[in-house]
Formats: sequence, C-alpha cells, structure tokens
Amino acid sequence: MDKAVRHHMGKDIKERVQLTGGYMFETWLLTLAGGQKMVFRSQRDFETGGGRKIIIAEILEREKFFYESVNKSAARICPEVYVVDGTREHHENSFCIMEYMEGTPLDQCFDGLDPLVRDDIQYRIGKIAAWINKIEIDPGHPYIKERGPWEAFMADRLRERLAPLVHNEIITQAEIDRIAQGMLRQKAAKTLSFLHLDMRRVNMIYNKGSLYILDAANCEFGDPLFELAVMDVGGELEPSVIAGYKRAGGDADLNSGLYDYYKMECQALVLNLLMNRVKNDTKSTKIHLEGFSILKDRLLHHS
Repeated sequence: MDKAVRHHMGKDIKERVQLTGGYMFETWLLTLAGGQKMVFRSQRDFETGGGRKIIIAEILEREKFFYESVNKSAARICPEVYVVDGTREHHENSFCIMEYMEGTPLDQCFDGLDPLVRDDIQYRIGKIAAWINKIEIDPGHPYIKERGPWEAFMADRLRERLAPLVHNEIITQAEIDRIAQGMLRQKAAKTLSFLHLDMRRVNMIYNKGSLYILDAANCEFGDPLFELAVMDVGGELEPSVIAGYKRAGGDADLNSGLYDYYKMECQALVLNLLMNRVKNDTKSTKIHLEGFSILKDRLLHHS
C-alpha cells in the first residue's frame, strides 16, 4: 500500500484506518503527508458461486466510469477516483485510490434524525436514484456490445445467482432453468439506464444536509426497475423513496412482469451471502428465505 500510494500520489502515508464496507473489498482511510485524506480499496480476483471469474481491475474501472458519468450529468454526488491500477506492480492486488467524502455514513446517523428529516432524506434518495437512472449509456459502448441483449444477460445472471443455492436445497436446477427461460421471454422497455444497484443507506454519506453516493462496484446499465427491485429486497424502498423517484421523472411500475425476476436475482445474492458466507444471521436468513420462496413459486407459476 505504501509503495502504491507513493508511486501514484507522490506522498507518504502518515496514518491509516481500516474502514468497514462491503464483503468484497478491503478499504482504508489514509491520511497523507500534508493532511490530505483519501480512500484506498483493494481486492484479489475471485470466482463467483456460479463459476465466473471476477477481475477486480475491471470492476474498479467500471465504477470509475459510473462515478465520472453521474457527476457530470447529475451534479457532484459521487467521489472522484484518482487511480485504478490492476498491474500488481506496486501492490499485491488490483486497487484504486479515490476521494474521501467528508461526513457520516447515513446508516449510522439516520435513526437519530427527526422523523420529518428522515422522510425528506428518503424522498431525496428516490430523486437521486431517478436522476442516476435517467442517464443512459451509449449503445455502442463496449459494456453493452459485449454483453448482448439485456433479457439474455439477466437470464444468465439469474442462473449464476441461483446456482449456489441448489446445494442448500431451496431450489433445483430444473427450477432455475424454468425461471431463466421465463426471463428470456420478457421485454424491458429500457435497457441502457445507469444503475447503481446498491443504493442502501450504508453506502451513502450525509454531511450538513447533503447526500453523497458511494460503492458503485455493482453498477450496471439496463432496466431502471432493477434498481428499485434491489432497494426493495434490501428493505429500503419506502413510500417516500418511491414518491421522490416518481417526482424526479422515474418510472416505478412495480407491477411489471419483470419486477419479480429482478427481485429474485437480488434475493438469491443475499441468501447466498447469508447461507454460504456469513452463516450466522439466522433472523435475516429466515426473512429472506420466506421472500425467496414466495418469489420462486410466483415465477414458476408464470414460467
């Protein structure tokens, strides 16, 4: 880390504090000579439960593209990424160095705020989500051309997310095949929207009334309903969030036939984390298992 920061920033690290965050990245708050603060994120490449190899440098470059595009189009609500380095010449794993956003993680201060302030914040989160979702990627961009049709991409994504749960005996391979085929028969109205796909309070910074969005490592480009489905499964799609989303021009058709497929993708990801990685949160596991069972039955009924 010292070598990487010295090479790219030309300064030594005077203080380092490990930050909490998602299960994927190791994240540090660094104070450099002269008092400048920045964030250092690093992780090794790995394989998903579905067998796909994740190249961390590619994830970081994609996140950088997301932040730059959102800041340019929807005001400055994301951090600046100074460096992405996947060479491993200066550090053992791929890493990025990014701006430190002053403030307090929203999840740490939210419950202590006045109820009217909390409601206003949720309304603004909905508006921010809509602003992001209204940004569209160029259909000729490699992220889109290499991916192929959105519906086929989502069908493959469902297969990958659901595959690790077969050994947990909550779904069979035959059921996965039926759900994936059902997804292939769907047709999304929009398939080029910027999607953050992890817009939880834990990934937001609150500073003197302003909100900032972090951790876009899961970002994608597709149907805005997918964004809402992820927030829904995470328990943060409150009525005030939906109201703000609609107010900012977002289309929140939660009765769409696609919505359950998107929720299933996220529900499977959460269950895999709880059942096969964390393995100690029985209350949350029970809640998500119930939601998963309802979604599975509904999707199989319509497949």
